[in-house]
Amino acid sequence: MSQNEKVAGTQMMFLLVTTVAATGFLFLPAITAEVAGHDGWMSALLGATAFGLLVGLVCTKLGGYFPDKSFVEYAPVLVGKYPGKLVGLAYLLFFIHINSIIIREFGDFLVSAFLPETPILVFNIMVLTLAAMAVRGGIEVIARVNQFVFPQFFLVLAALVFLTIEEWEFGNLLPLLEYGIKPVLAGSVTPSAWRGEVVVILMFLPYLNKPAEAAKSVAAAVLIIAVFLTLPILAGVLVFGSEQEAHFVFPTLELARYVNVGDFLQRLEAIIIIVWVAGITVKVAVFYLASVLSASHLVGLSDYRPLVYPVGIITLVYSIVLFDNSRELVKFLAEYVPYYAYIFELGIPMVLLVIAIIRRKGGKLSGQTKFFQKDRGS
Repeated sequence: MSQNEKVAGTQMMFLLVTTVAATGFLFLPAITAEVAGHDGWMSALLGATAFGLLVGLVCTKLGGYFPDKSFVEYAPVLVGKYPGKLVGLAYLLFFIHINSIIIREFGDFLVSAFLPETPILVFNIMVLTLAAMAVRGGIEVIARVNQFVFPQFFLVLAALVFLTIEEWEFGNLLPLLEYGIKPVLAGSVTPSAWRGEVVVILMFLPYLNKPAEAAKSVAAAVLIIAVFLTLPILAGVLVFGSEQEAHFVFPTLELARYVNVGDFLQRLEAIIIIVWVAGITVKVAVFYLASVLSASHLVGLSDYRPLVYPVGIITLVYSIVLFDNSRELVKFLAEYVPYYAYIFELGIPMVLLVIAIIRRKGGKLSGQTKFFQKDRGS
């Protein structure tokens, strides 16, 4: 991807919002309700937001030392050629794995909720094909597509929440912190991993037209995401109660089916599906692009496009063999993904940031220029 290809800070902000929220608003309500009960909305709002802000701060601070390079390109500068290549390879596999899960979420949702007789492979191929077209166009194309998708996404989510106001029962939220703070903290584990998906910014910082705005853009995205992911959880508890919400696989879909405004506006799920498909396509495209950029930077290709289809095939196959059903997928998201995601979202970037700071203060690097000179000379 050409370094001349640039996106504005606001475009990147909204792109990150869609990327994180597209799957979160469907899967997180049931997960948080099961762990934190009627206090699940606090898990999504407080702990997860703090984690997302920390990830964003670390990633933008680290990327600030290398404004013209992606994470995979500058990792060898910090930890050495071969360890750096291993780090880059690990992130390539991480992006592919996360994207496989996203695609599987897409297919599982459509099959289990609407078209149980349709092979999941059909839906996975569909979304991956659409995403591949966007990826070949580059980050600018994806950002511009999202400029159309994001407002629709916002309006549908707002309608979903506020059209159920008449059914809200605020007693479902009481007593607050019934079992103390521990369930709220435990309930924030999975939402935090979701919020940490902003780590993908590590691959896109070189394409911001104003790198100095990176931290503000990511922080604003995390705060908007907090609203996007908290409101459906809160509305679900207010309408169904936490016990009922925890039994639904997709509480947000059930909420959409619950909407009934007179005789002219009923069952919003059809509209939600249309907008959600667009949002999930953007999310798949973002992680798809991060994957092919990682691969191209690892092998030293100046053009990532020859890798789009090979990486896509690997991702597609992985999305099929990962899980047997949607329950298994949700269990994996709740019990396993967070703990390894934390390593990639915060652990490794924080270690490399500490190394960068120490090297700079130690006199080995007197600023960004020497970083780049050392890299070119190595």
